[in-house]
Amino acid sequence: MISIPDISAFDEKAWRELAARAIEPNPFYEVDFLVPACRHLRNGKNVMLLVATEAGRFHACLPVRTASASGKLFWPVISSWVQNLYGSLGTPLVSPERAVEALRCLLATLRGDGRCRRVVVLESVGDDGPIASYLRRAADDLGVTIGTYAPGERVVVRCQEDNFDALPTRVKRERKARVRTWRRLCADWGHPAVLDRARDRDSATRFLAMEASGWKGRSGTAMASRTEDAAFYREVTARFVASHRLRMYSLEVGANRLAMQTSFWANRALFVWKSAYDERFARYAPGAQLKLQVFDLAREDGVQWIDSCSDAINDHWPRLSHGRRRITTLAIGGRGPMHRPLLKLAVLLVDASGKLHRISRTNFRYKITRATRRPRRRSFLSQPETVQSPGALQDSAESARCKIHCVQRELRHPSAHREDGADFSRSQRPKARSRPS
Repeated sequence: MISIPDISAFDEKAWRELAARAIEPNPFYEVDFLVPACRHLRNGKNVMLLVATEAGRFHACLPVRTASASGKLFWPVISSWVQNLYGSLGTPLVSPERAVEALRCLLATLRGDGRCRRVVVLESVGDDGPIASYLRRAADDLGVTIGTYAPGERVVVRCQEDNFDALPTRVKRERKARVRTWRRLCADWGHPAVLDRARDRDSATRFLAMEASGWKGRSGTAMASRTEDAAFYREVTARFVASHRLRMYSLEVGANRLAMQTSFWANRALFVWKSAYDERFARYAPGAQLKLQVFDLAREDGVQWIDSCSDAINDHWPRLSHGRRRITTLAIGGRGPMHRPLLKLAVLLVDASGKLHRISRTNFRYKITRATRRPRRRSFLSQPETVQSPGALQDSAESARCKIHCVQRELRHPSAHREDGADFSRSQRPKARSRPS
C-alpha cells in the first residue's frame, strides 16, 4: 500500500512507466489524475494505492478505499476509487507481463486474511477487454466468486472505422441534421474554427467560467461551484499539459467561444473528460458540432478510438456514434450460496456511499427546489438568453417594424383592408360549415 499524496519520486516514475505500457489505458488511474484528486477532493486522504511490484517495477496498481469514510462496517467492504464525481473508468492498470499473476496478487491482498475476509467491489470496469477476463481467471485461481452487477454500455467512436456509409440510419439522420445546423451557423456568423487551447494560460479559467454559466452552474454540479474542485481541475490540466497529453478543443467564431471540451490522450486513445457550451448559442447545437469536428481531428492525429466517458442513455453521444463498450461492476467474495446475497449487499452499499459522496449542498438544494416548486407556464421572459447574428438582428428588426405598421394601420382604418368596405365584428362573422356526419 502506498499513500498517494506522499508518493516518492521513484514510485511516481514506476507508476508512469506502468501507465505507458498498460494493456488497457485508463488516465483516471494515472499519477497525474489521482495525486490532485487525493489532494483536493473529499475523502481523498483515505485513498491508498495498491501495487503489485517486483524489483521496483510496477506490474499492476489499483486505488482503493473502504466503502465508508470511517471503515467501520458490519461487513468489511473495500472498493476501487471511482466514487468521486470526476472519475469515469475503474479498469486497473496492468502490464502485459505476468498480468494474471499481478491481478491475483492484488485480489489476495484486498481479500485479506482471517475468518472475516473482505468483499472487493470494482466499479466501472471495462467488461469487453482483456482485463476483465484476467480478473475472472485470477478469481478462479484463488477459489473465490466473482459476480457481475449493474451492466451498462458506454459510447465509443472507432476513428478508423467511422465511415459515413457504414453508419446506421438513425446516426446518419442525426449527422445530416447537424450538417444543416452547421451551415446555418456558417451563414449567420461565418465559418467557425476548432482550436486546441491546451497551451493557453487562461484556458482552464475560461472553461470553468463557461461550465458555470450553464445548467451545471444552476444545479451546483459545475466544478467552479466548489473551490476545491476548481483547484483540482487546474492541477490536473496543468499536469497533463506538462506531459503533452491534454487536448482542450474549442469551437470559436470571431471573438466568441461556443463550446469547449477537455480530453486526455492515453496510448492512442482519447478520453473525453469534461465538456461545456455557451447556452446563448444553443440553437446551433455547439456541443454536438464540436464532437463531430473532434472526430475528424482525432483521426488525423492518429487516435484509434474515442471514449465518451458517458453512459449510453446520454442525449447526444448515442445519436452521433453507434459504437458501444460494455461497463460493469465486479464484486469478488467467497464461494457458496450464502455469499451471493452478501456480494449484492456490498455493491448496494458502495453505490449508496458514492451517491451520498457526490451530493453537494448546492446540488441538494437544487434538487429539492425542482421537486417542490409548482409547475408554471413558460413565457418569453423565462427563455434562456440567445445571441443573434447581425443579419438575423436586422431581419427581425425589419419584421417588427412591418408588424407595428400593420397594427397601427388596422387601428386607424379598421375597414381599409376590405375592398367592399365591410367590417365584420366577432358576432357578425359567418359561421364555419360543419362537416356532414
